[in-house]
Amino acid sequence: MSSILRFVVCLFVLAFALPANAQDGTIEGKSPHITARLIAESATVAPNGNIILALDYTPAPGWHTYWINPGDTGLPPKFKWNLPDGVTTSDAQFPAPELLPAFGLMNYGFTGRTVLLIPAHNGSSLSAGDTLPIKAHVDFLVCADVCIPESLDVSLDLKVGAPKPGSEAVVIDKARKALPIANSAAATIDLRNGQIELGFPMADVTAQGAYFFPAQGGMTSAPVPQALDMGAKGFTLRTKAAGTALPEGDLSGVLKLADGTAYAINLNRAPLDPSVHGLGAVSQAKAVASLSGILIAIVGAFIGGLILNLMPCVFPVLSMKLLSLARSGHDKGLAQQEALFYGAGTIITFVSLALILMAARAFGQSIGWGFQLQSPYVTAGLSLVMLLVALNMSGVFEIGSSLQAVGGIQVSSKRPRLSALLTGVLAVVVAAPCTAPFMATAIGVALAQGGLVSFAVFVSLGVGFALPFVVLTFLITLVPGFARVLPKPGKWMDVLKHVLSLLMYAACLWLVWVFAQQVEPYGLILLIFALALVVIAVLKSPLPKFVKPLVLAGGLVLCGLSASLPHAEKIQSLPSGLLPHRDFSVETLASLRAEGKPVFVDLTAAWCVTCKVNERLVLTTGDFEKAVADTDTIYMVGDWTNQDAAIARYLTLFGRSGVPLYVYYGPNNAEPVVLPQLLKTADVVKVIRGK
Repeated sequence: MSSILRFVVCLFVLAFALPANAQDGTIEGKSPHITARLIAESATVAPNGNIILALDYTPAPGWHTYWINPGDTGLPPKFKWNLPDGVTTSDAQFPAPELLPAFGLMNYGFTGRTVLLIPAHNGSSLSAGDTLPIKAHVDFLVCADVCIPESLDVSLDLKVGAPKPGSEAVVIDKARKALPIANSAAATIDLRNGQIELGFPMADVTAQGAYFFPAQGGMTSAPVPQALDMGAKGFTLRTKAAGTALPEGDLSGVLKLADGTAYAINLNRAPLDPSVHGLGAVSQAKAVASLSGILIAIVGAFIGGLILNLMPCVFPVLSMKLLSLARSGHDKGLAQQEALFYGAGTIITFVSLALILMAARAFGQSIGWGFQLQSPYVTAGLSLVMLLVALNMSGVFEIGSSLQAVGGIQVSSKRPRLSALLTGVLAVVVAAPCTAPFMATAIGVALAQGGLVSFAVFVSLGVGFALPFVVLTFLITLVPGFARVLPKPGKWMDVLKHVLSLLMYAACLWLVWVFAQQVEPYGLILLIFALALVVIAVLKSPLPKFVKPLVLAGGLVLCGLSASLPHAEKIQSLPSGLLPHRDFSVETLASLRAEGKPVFVDLTAAWCVTCKVNERLVLTTGDFEKAVADTDTIYMVGDWTNQDAAIARYLTLFGRSGVPLYVYYGPNNAEPVVLPQLLKTADVVKVIRGK
């Protein structure tokens, strides 16, 4: 009985010792550090038919194998086939490799499970139902801290017959999708002064983090990083050449992007086209952000929101906030509630603008931060709102509670909380187009990442923008010392309102000027006429009561019609007070860069108050003009008052979504220098002169 038991146990052990796939004719191969198997997409292959085989192998943890071009060291897998007469195989097809740095060298290979596809053709004389044995001896160089050459044998029995999906079809289909995508773009390679220049006319890909794996050795020096340079219609990668000449024959390789997408590239020997370089490297904001990077963006948004309160863009709504602070000590409970509602309005508006912007981009619209003031409908409507608020603050007329809520000014309003909420909305709509320090990068990260990251960044931005006003209100209402500083209510508050109304009149004029840059001259005439009708309708006058609503309605209709006229020619909106300059064009910029000329890029807009302050205090000064002239710098101005897809795309190269943006390109293809949003003449001159 014991002999029978031992026999059964031996059979059981042998059964489990057999390869797992022996039942379908696959014999697994093993070496000390690699396990492999040969599989096929179908268990059968037609006479004179084709089939895809695959070597599915996995190195031991911590070990790796190599790609077609192993880089500085290593060897790719080599196959020695044992096939029936008439059966042929083609070269193995590899997935995109990984970078494998080691001891100052750079290798190309694979660290985990890898599937190599091998096209095969059954040209044998075997008939349907016959067995087609496929055998291969594979040599590997497998490495960790040391490299060991290893070999193994794999085999697979197929049947001759009508093809039908096999059990491994899913594995092979996944491996097929992992192959580099064939790309027909006319990529180029050139060797200049010991440097390889690879040009890729691929404007529709995110180039940040791109890396080119040459399929032929002796092309590039693998350990040297590949520097990215964007162009108007593509990008360039530059790196050190491996030798003094390019390898003979056809040149090709794999371009792998940061998101893992890979393209099979054939290279033409030719100089770089001007359209694929000259703009500098794309911002890191477009790369996938780490947790620490996201936290930095959120903190940056908060700080940027705080600073935004000091930017010139906020001046038009400063009067509203000052009046609210002035009365905080006299109705403490209401003041605290208004402060909180104001903060809620700013946060809601920041998030809403972000959602609108991301939705528009998802539908292919090239718009950026501040897009609301690129619409003549918005600028016309805001000019009307500012005029009504200014007239009301001046005491020219009294308006009902519904219009009072728009301005957020009247203490006697029946809806003070709604008024405060809408004041926060208005403050963001007018002020947000300008970007404060820290704010620009944070918004770039938010729009690049989307989702919860974007929501958190814009909430943080809104909190930072609202916090100073909210904190000041609570200090005044809760700390007796602050409350005592404020004078008692009296006539001075009416005087303050009249003085601060001047800011609102100025804001109205500014918006009308912006509107003039956006539509034809007839549109400006219509808007002025519309504003005049609105003023007539709200002023105390002998007009019959039934006429005033008609006049008001006519003014509103004309306001809308004025904004519906065709856009003004772009040249009309270029600042007249600037130095002689060239209109911004990515093609022209790339061409100038190719010639080695220095270029100062100024992206501005009529509605960007910060841009206008910089122009007045820095960009029209004698020191700036002399620095530009002495260094033969080309001054290039881009006007973003109206939507411009080329400018919007250029902004994204630097992780920006709004203006102002100032970029200095030094001579001889120097790396671009991005200047701060608020310029100082001495700093700008220093950058241009290279000191």
